[in-house]
Amino acid sequence: MSGATARARATSRPAYVGEEIRPLLTVVNSTRPRRSVIPMTIIALVMIAIAIVVPMVINTHMAQTSYEIREYQIQLNELEAQSWTLQTQLQEKASPVELEKAAKAQGMVHAGKLGTIRLSDGTVEGGVAAR
Repeated sequence: MSGATARARATSRPAYVGEEIRPLLTVVNSTRPRRSVIPMTIIALVMIAIAIVVPMVINTHMAQTSYEIREYQIQLNELEAQSWTLQTQLQEKASPVELEKAAKAQGMVHAGKLGTIRLSDGTVEGGVAAR
C-alpha cells in the first residue's frame, strides 16, 4: 500500500468515530385509561373457590359411594351365608338315606326283579312285581 492510499482512507472516515450520536428520548403519556384490577381479582377468587369446592364435592361423593359399597358388601355376605346353608340342606336331602325316607313317606316301594314284555301276546316273562 502506498502512503497516498492510506492517507485517502484515513481522511474518508468521519472525524467523530469515537463519539456516538444518540437520539433524545422523551416520555409520552398514554391515551388509554389504566385497567382495573377488579376483574382479575374476581377471576382469581372464583378460581380459588373452585379449587376448594370441587375436591370437597368429590370427596363427599366418594364417601357416600364407600358407604353404599359397604352396605352392599354386608348384604352380599348375608346372601352368601344363606347360599351355603341352602347348599348344605340340598346335599343332606339328596343323600341316598334321605331320598329313601322321602320315597317311603310318599308310599313308594322298591322295584322288583326286572322282566320283559312280549309284544306279540302282551305277557310278562321273568320279573317280580314290586311290593
